[in-house]
Amino acid sequence: QFLWWLPRQAPLSRNHFPGAMDAGDGLTAEQLRARIEEQRALQATLTAQGEDALREIGEAEERQRLRRQLDVEETRSSHLGAVLYSRQRRRRSIDRDEAGALPSEESTFAKPKPQPTPGALAKTTTSYASNVVKRDFVWEVSGLSWLEQQLAQEGRECTSSDIFHVHPNDSDSKYVLVYSPRGASLLHADANVCDESSDWDIYKFRDFLFFDENLRGTLALVRGADSFGTNLCYRFFVRDARGDFRPWGEARRVAVPARDHVACFVGGPDLETEAKGLFGLTFEELLGSEWVVDDSITFKVEIEESVVFSHPSAVPQIRLGKADVTFEQKTPSVEVPPSTLQADLLSLLIEGRHSDVSIEAVYGEAAPATFSAHTNILSQRSDVFAAAFSHEMRESATRTLTVTDVPPPALKALLHFLYTDDFDEVQKVLREEATHAAGTDAGDAASSSAGSSSAAPISCAPEDAQQSIAQLQAVLAAAHKYGVLRLLRWAEGQLCDKLSCEMACSLLSLAHVYGATELERNCLAFMKANMANVVKRAEFAALPPEALVKFNMHCAGIEPSEEEPGRKRKRDDE
Repeated sequence: QFLWWLPRQAPLSRNHFPGAMDAGDGLTAEQLRARIEEQRALQATLTAQGEDALREIGEAEERQRLRRQLDVEETRSSHLGAVLYSRQRRRRSIDRDEAGALPSEESTFAKPKPQPTPGALAKTTTSYASNVVKRDFVWEVSGLSWLEQQLAQEGRECTSSDIFHVHPNDSDSKYVLVYSPRGASLLHADANVCDESSDWDIYKFRDFLFFDENLRGTLALVRGADSFGTNLCYRFFVRDARGDFRPWGEARRVAVPARDHVACFVGGPDLETEAKGLFGLTFEELLGSEWVVDDSITFKVEIEESVVFSHPSAVPQIRLGKADVTFEQKTPSVEVPPSTLQADLLSLLIEGRHSDVSIEAVYGEAAPATFSAHTNILSQRSDVFAAAFSHEMRESATRTLTVTDVPPPALKALLHFLYTDDFDEVQKVLREEATHAAGTDAGDAASSSAGSSSAAPISCAPEDAQQSIAQLQAVLAAAHKYGVLRLLRWAEGQLCDKLSCEMACSLLSLAHVYGATELERNCLAFMKANMANVVKRAEFAALPPEALVKFNMHCAGIEPSEEEPGRKRKRDDE
């Protein structure tokens, strides 16, 4: 029987209910004594039931403690079972001679050597890279501005990634990345807590804590505790505002020796340097840099590993090279000359042999240029040229097509690409035209300053950089006009690599006009990451309204739609 009681309240006096009779009014002394005894008996019953409930609480707590202990034991049994399975798999690999101390070529039990055929050349190869496995791992840390406060609540100075594996045949080839915003301790968990935890998400990190607790660094790679040796090559990268991974530090190749005890390998870019911080930045500087996008930072590590499956204590001598013998049958060699198709087609354009059309470039104050071309080649490579030859010829007798909106260097680069389909040829044309223009300008400057011995030397480096961008802009516009999508995308990529605070606004306007979506996306990301330097420039205020709307949408996290009403875009179905 269970009795339920409300919290006890102060008794009400007669003053609360004037004129009301008390519950005991009218009872005799004997009746009152009987009521008192009933209450005392009830109190004894309640006291006994309270003691029973307290005892049951203790029993329930003991059962709960035993359940948690059972969880820990089951987790450890599961871990030991995984270790047993790994060792059994290792034993099977040794039985099949896939690992361990393999027989040498001179062994009695070695497989018979292949027999050479007459005239064959024997070649013995000893490979030390046959067991190398490559793996890339990407880790994003979001909510970076809150990281320090959250770590303080967790009682640690760093955070860690999930566990990832590299070598598929070695259960100990497992790793985590550790990030400490202040370059502090890399102990990402408490060993005692991990050992006693019944939560697998905590217990599984116990193998990544066997290293010097005095290690300090910003980003580190930690290999699971093991006594076997291994060979590693690793390198760290950080994603920038444009989405590209930039290396932090050089690739490092290390030989981790075998040990008599289990230990972790730990490597990082600034573990051995006194100055800490990502690229030397403080945490406050990092939060405002190009490496943090939407309060998130993304790391990548590239790992190459060659696991050593033998321990020095188990074998007399470790040999890791894998020898193989092959026989090469020498056959009479016939030298095939390289292809000359590209050079032959280009010579048709340069020399004008068998040409049937003249393309004349008349652009502003630039000197006109005429190119002798071939309608069949240009019509095949560009639908726009094909239509122009059908409808826009100036005179059927002269067979001349006049182009007034493309600079001669850009038109020359376009024609060379149509004949060769080679971007190196485009760059060669642009370099030659830039060198010719620079030489002409220098000659004019020298003539104007003749007779003046105090004339200062001319430096054209900044102008050369601007001219290079202007050339690429002109090539992009020409490729857009004549529907050469491959060249347009190439010019778009080249301009993405030349983004700067000075050029971002003009390149965004160019991308908007010619539908260069990737250039537009890169410009928006660059401008957002460098907003403080970009918005105060005059070019930003001169942006067209549509481009400003796109910039505001990008800063708000809203990507502009691929197709906008009323705007023509370049067809990508070529």
